[in-house]
Amino acid sequence: MRLWTQAVRSLFRSPGFVTVAALALGLGIGSTVTIFSIVRAVFLRGLPYNDADSLVQLTSSLPERQITGAGFSYPRYEAVHERQTVFSAMSYAVFTAFTLTSGGGDPEQVPGMQIGWDYFPLLGITPAIGRGFTADEDRPGGANVALLSDGLWQRRFGGRMDAIGQSIDLDGRPHTIIGVLPRTATQFPLNQMGLWTPRPQEVAFLVRRQIDGGGFFFNAVARLKPGTSLAQAKAQVSDIAKAYAQSHPANADVKSTADVNPVLDNLVGNQRDTYAILFAAVACLLLIAGANVANLALARYAGRRKQIAIRYALGAGRRHVMSEMVAENIVLALVGGTIGVVLASVSLGVIKAWAGDQIPRVEETSIDPLVLLFAFGVSIVTGLFLGLLPAWQVAKPDLTDALKDSSRESTGGRRTNRTRSALLVAEVAVSFVLLVAAGLLVASFMRIQNVDPRFKPGGILLAGLAPPQVRYPERSEELVQFYKRFLERTRSLPGVASAAVADTPPLTGAGLSPFAVVGQPIPEFSKQKTASRHIISPGFFDAIGVKVTHGRDFNETDTRESQAAIIINENMAKDAFGDKDPIGQHLVTGMLQMQAEVVGVVSDTRSADLTAAPAAEMYYPVFQRPESFSRILVKTKAGDPLSILPSLRAALKEVDSNLPLTNPATYESLVAQNTAVRRMIMTLLLWFAGVALLLSMFGVYSVMSYAVGQRRGEIGVRMAMGALPEQVSAMVVRQGLALTGIGLGVGIVGALLVTRMMQTLLFETPPADPVIYVSIALLLTAVAALACWIPARRAAGVDPLIALRN
Repeated sequence: MRLWTQAVRSLFRSPGFVTVAALALGLGIGSTVTIFSIVRAVFLRGLPYNDADSLVQLTSSLPERQITGAGFSYPRYEAVHERQTVFSAMSYAVFTAFTLTSGGGDPEQVPGMQIGWDYFPLLGITPAIGRGFTADEDRPGGANVALLSDGLWQRRFGGRMDAIGQSIDLDGRPHTIIGVLPRTATQFPLNQMGLWTPRPQEVAFLVRRQIDGGGFFFNAVARLKPGTSLAQAKAQVSDIAKAYAQSHPANADVKSTADVNPVLDNLVGNQRDTYAILFAAVACLLLIAGANVANLALARYAGRRKQIAIRYALGAGRRHVMSEMVAENIVLALVGGTIGVVLASVSLGVIKAWAGDQIPRVEETSIDPLVLLFAFGVSIVTGLFLGLLPAWQVAKPDLTDALKDSSRESTGGRRTNRTRSALLVAEVAVSFVLLVAAGLLVASFMRIQNVDPRFKPGGILLAGLAPPQVRYPERSEELVQFYKRFLERTRSLPGVASAAVADTPPLTGAGLSPFAVVGQPIPEFSKQKTASRHIISPGFFDAIGVKVTHGRDFNETDTRESQAAIIINENMAKDAFGDKDPIGQHLVTGMLQMQAEVVGVVSDTRSADLTAAPAAEMYYPVFQRPESFSRILVKTKAGDPLSILPSLRAALKEVDSNLPLTNPATYESLVAQNTAVRRMIMTLLLWFAGVALLLSMFGVYSVMSYAVGQRRGEIGVRMAMGALPEQVSAMVVRQGLALTGIGLGVGIVGALLVTRMMQTLLFETPPADPVIYVSIALLLTAVAALACWIPARRAAGVDPLIALRN
């Protein structure tokens, strides 16, 4: 206890040192704790299910069609379910959305799932109120029942117990509420869900041919039997999938592989590299902060060499002196760690508000006991490093030199200088790596921002529509008339330039559909080429600024009674027909293999991703092939597109008062979301790199300032012998830039090795971009020169007489 009390008292005698060092450590430790808290929430915290480690997800992959980690088809699920021996339980579900038009409040679209009756028992979830589904309710013709999330129960029913047994309308069908899930059950990954109903094989947006034909629509989960390894499950499911391919050769998924992975890995595994980069960045920042404080500590203890020598002369032991130094620095690191925890808490709040949509489970991030333990551990390790380094350097001085106060010329002084120089070189090198990484991401992001998406999202409002199938059956005349009435009413609104309906406008996601050319040998369904498919209304291309380059656009005559029509993009035209004129040619498309005539060709768009080259796309007319899930696009004449929203809602209410308008947003904001993750990583790395640059600048300044103080006598001699002030200044600057140059050399090698990890995050930017490397090197050199300038001026102002006398 006495040792720690002495450490605190010693630090109180140097308030300036403690303030600067604690703030530097606080920045480093705070950044590290922030990223660790996110990593813990995303990767380390288990899912809120019983024995979550035994839960696995079954997925399909077909790399040649850019399909990885997709769902299972219904027939493949049945095949595995019947033949497997490695799972103690297995169930499936499909994500959908329900239009809720009762239970109080306005009509709304609620995200939810249709699940097998045993889905929640498999996860270990029991309703907090009421009961779960039964096997009879999951069979064809079973009762229409629903489970609510706690959030929807509270919001729509005020948390009343009498909600159980009430009837609500979902997509125009009455459903009886039979239970409410506990609040903990709707954490990630079910945190977006509000409703659950049984019978996933009857999901409304799929026809029987799509369900039975091998579409990747269903989320299949299972629980490993005790003693069964993941490898055993993978092998058995793969064998069953091969047998399934032989018995269902015409299905779409027979060429895909079947895999089994932990549920958590499937949910967040593709983000491991991203957070590995961020964690490496904050580790670098902590190293820079530690090197800075170590340099300050070396300077502080070097000034106490005479005091330490006197203690040795009086009989003090080396172990005791070193213990005091280590204790002081551990206390200092704990103070920095406390500041870091406060900064981390503030940072997490900012990140939740700013990047919550890009980080899974971000709502679960907090400064919990494990995070505090991590912060404590980082602080202790940092304190040990800061304490042992100066202790090793100055705890055993040459007593004769130290007592004569000539330590500047002693071996220990030279050793200390070498250590301080090495720390400075390390600071510059690590800062260079961080700055290059941030620079590469900035350059990549700017290039993405300059990419021409080949359509014009400006001035467009997008909002979702989901007409219920009870009143608007799929591909029915009622659905066609709904779209026509709503479009006609929307186009008549003041301030509206044009309006259109589309299921998946560019950059909002699109499904792949197989196709083949009529008149050519038609391959088996599973071997056909694929293209992105869209269903649009007339006027869609005009609204988003895409040109019809050949043939015609859809019009009001493309109805269910007319010849089936299709429009393709230039990429697909070249792929399917080569140099042959595609107009008038026929294609068979989709899982239903329906035939349609090509009536137009449109210019390519970057429909899937701004960083991906345009791919094959095909468009169907909505009045000919109407589907329930669509978006309304409203192009305004001027001003903010969101200003038209109240009028648009009123127009929809006139057409159908029970239908909600969902997720309204400007098209430009949705395009911005395409680069949101890249923007988040770039911003965080820029922050870390900026802090590293400031710490490096301070590090260069502190080392050169200390060097000038050490060489005060030498400088006095030089000036007494005729050296000019500017020559002395140049000498100091050269010394600082020499160390900076060594650090840059080391940093270039490190950056060339480290930035290879970032290849997947870069767009049209090589990891070894010479412009970025040279620019960052010049920036660090300029910063180092500025940091050397103040000590150089002080050196030039040394009075030779005073320096020699001292």
